[in-house]
Amino acid sequence: MSAASALADAALRGYLVDPGAARASAEQGRAVSIEEGDWTAASMAERALGLIAGHLSDSSAAAEHLRTAIRYGNRAGDPGAVAHARSDLAYVLVRCGRSAAALREIARAKPHLRHDEQSDLLVMEALVLKVLGRWDDAFDAYRLAFPLVQATGDRQALAVLLGNRGVVQLHRGQPHAAEEDLLEADALFASVGSGLHRAITLHNLGYVAALRGHVPLALARYDQAEVGYTRHREVPLELWRDRCELLLAAGLDAEARAAAQRAVDAAAARHEPAELAEAQVRLAQASLADGDAVTAQRVAEEAACALTRQRRPGWAVLARWTRMVARATQEPESINDVMFRRTATRLERAGWRGSALEARMRAAQVALACGRDTAARCDLEEVARSRHSGPVWHRQLGWHGEALLRASRGDRAGALRAAGRGLALIDEHRATLGATDLRAAASSRVSALASFGLRLAIESRRPQTVWRWAERTRAAALLHPPVRPSEDEEVDAALAELRHVALQRQEAAAANRPAEDLMGRQVHLEERIRELVRRAGGNGDGHWVVPDAQAVLAALGDRALVEFARCDDALWAVVAVEGRLRLCPLGDVAPVTQELHHLFFALRRMIGMPATGSARVRDRLSAAADRLDAALLRPLALGERDLVVVPTDPLHALPWSVLPSCRGRGVSVSPSARLWCKAQSARPSPSRHRVLVAGPGLQHAEPEVAALARLHPDASVFTGAEARVADVLAAMADADLVHLAGHGRFRGDNPQFSGVDLADGPLTGHDIERLPRGPAQAVLSACESGQAITMAGGEQMGLAAALMSVGVRSVVAPVLQVRDAESAPFMLDLHRGLQRGLTASAALAAAGERALSGTPTEAATGAAFICVGA
Repeated sequence: MSAASALADAALRGYLVDPGAARASAEQGRAVSIEEGDWTAASMAERALGLIAGHLSDSSAAAEHLRTAIRYGNRAGDPGAVAHARSDLAYVLVRCGRSAAALREIARAKPHLRHDEQSDLLVMEALVLKVLGRWDDAFDAYRLAFPLVQATGDRQALAVLLGNRGVVQLHRGQPHAAEEDLLEADALFASVGSGLHRAITLHNLGYVAALRGHVPLALARYDQAEVGYTRHREVPLELWRDRCELLLAAGLDAEARAAAQRAVDAAAARHEPAELAEAQVRLAQASLADGDAVTAQRVAEEAACALTRQRRPGWAVLARWTRMVARATQEPESINDVMFRRTATRLERAGWRGSALEARMRAAQVALACGRDTAARCDLEEVARSRHSGPVWHRQLGWHGEALLRASRGDRAGALRAAGRGLALIDEHRATLGATDLRAAASSRVSALASFGLRLAIESRRPQTVWRWAERTRAAALLHPPVRPSEDEEVDAALAELRHVALQRQEAAAANRPAEDLMGRQVHLEERIRELVRRAGGNGDGHWVVPDAQAVLAALGDRALVEFARCDDALWAVVAVEGRLRLCPLGDVAPVTQELHHLFFALRRMIGMPATGSARVRDRLSAAADRLDAALLRPLALGERDLVVVPTDPLHALPWSVLPSCRGRGVSVSPSARLWCKAQSARPSPSRHRVLVAGPGLQHAEPEVAALARLHPDASVFTGAEARVADVLAAMADADLVHLAGHGRFRGDNPQFSGVDLADGPLTGHDIERLPRGPAQAVLSACESGQAITMAGGEQMGLAAALMSVGVRSVVAPVLQVRDAESAPFMLDLHRGLQRGLTASAALAAAGERALSGTPTEAATGAAFICVGA
């Protein structure tokens, strides 16, 4: 072998391990070969440079090098060199969306390779067929190539084949076989020291875990793959696309959309039309899930056109399906059941099993609505067959189909049992998740099935059945304590750095300095914390416990519990009082939503308003409160007893104390009846230890805490520089009472990062979840700290919800912005009630009654606080 050939051969063998060194070797070999007229070696060198460019996602340069390799091979009269270059060019062409040209290059290469060289061509042909979505043909090519590659003894080539065959097995619906191939490939790559290929294999193993519903494992493998990629090359856009698919399955729609957008941007920048079209399909799906049907339809249309031009019918049908759903979302009458049914058949043929099930379900639902029961039942029978096998979301959809099928036959009890089985699957799935946001999002995925069960329950008019279904997914994520991830120290370090960055941003804002770099750092840290926390697997019981009505009635004593439920556009209430349950219809939700708007407008206007000239706003508040009272509570005939309220959308942030029926009576608001029972039955803390904390930046926070310290002389007091998050958390564990006064920040975009500012930065929901045990009671004198985001399915996330998840019995916090000057005397009144032995809700009612008769700002301050829990 000549020196030029040796350099080119070294580049071909080593480009995946060290692309930079391989490029230098190939360029040197090309220069020497051209100088010596060794055109075979020149062809090898250009081929190596083409493979390096393709590996680094520069398809244009890759195609140019490979065409040059073909010219040099022809000049040398070496058909083997030409065939190898054509084989590599085929894969570059298919990534550029030129599938027909790619297959022509494969066909032109085949006659010119010896039998012992056919393995390389078969592997490349399989890769091309894989990109085209011809999974069975790709598998056949790998089947033929396997013994040929195995015979060479090249462990790296065998590992590459197994890894790629594993991906094809995934698309053929064989996850077990796929995992076997990928694990064997990973072991081979480890033995030959191929770090990049191990990253690729980890990426694909993450996809296997995602298909099986093992979300924490999939996320961990994707994170590890990303680290591995960055050591060798740019992160491939496929990773963002696959993250999008996983996040969509997990119910994290906004994050899925961001991941898909990154994939689209990367594909556009790298000029890879085939990858761009696939990424656009995922972006359309994520936009649709995120509530943006207009964007989803536009992007899906672009992707469908591109995929059709690229002769990729499998992906094209998925794009057209996404476009159809987006259109149906905007114009329901524009798509009939026949159109859905035809698309389902096409999706099945293309291998998109999950989407095909969804299309059949939609066909059935449209047919049922139009009275075409026979056609609907045929579709539902197809969907129901998936309930015993496959990924958890396919099985859940199968039980949904079975429930609809039974209901269409008049079997309401059987339909409820089937719906319950579908939700039980999600209970089991939720138990595998350690992160609060993942557990909460799991409920949102089955909100339609839970709503269907609730509708059937309401039709039965049986209060206990309605109550059970109203509770079915509500606040299920909060019933088990959060799980600490294995990378606990790394999470602690990231949270500490996040606090430091947040503090720097606040200082920069106060000094009017730019802080774009700090903003970027904060976003990065929040993403990192989410990644680490989500890797934790669940350790809770996945079995859903049926609420015991008699136990709840006994725990209530003289109180009444009102659980609100929303079915379609109507409100209902299940009332537990005087030892029995009753069901009450409350009418349309629209007037309630309108009155809530008027009530919140009036309360916000009253903050800071002088006493003079406030009569009109007070009248507006009173009128809205009276109409809400007439719609929500007066029809229930509750008497004068204290209340436990379990709200539904849109009542979660309602300040109940302003309603006439609630004046002067204790009102506890709980995310679910089960959570209230858990809090109510919690044993009181044996400690009488109290913790009082004042954060920075509020004029009246430290005087407020000083006044409270006189009421609680044995309390641990943290003010000024001593009010640091770690010290406050250590003091909070097992305390009887914790009072936090400071700036509150509610993060609707990421509620687990809602928090209260302390000396070294915000104390967030993530910090709270790291407590081994929460205090018995918590009082948050911080704006909006009682706010929560309510997800589909009834899950809640926010600072108060985080406290409930670690066992806090009751949380008193505001759902609106409040002024600290008025909060201080109100808090003193509240604590005096607690000192007298009143429950948190009773003490809040007494303090609120006095505030409501004061100035407009005092009244609005008193109304802003709610008691969450028992």
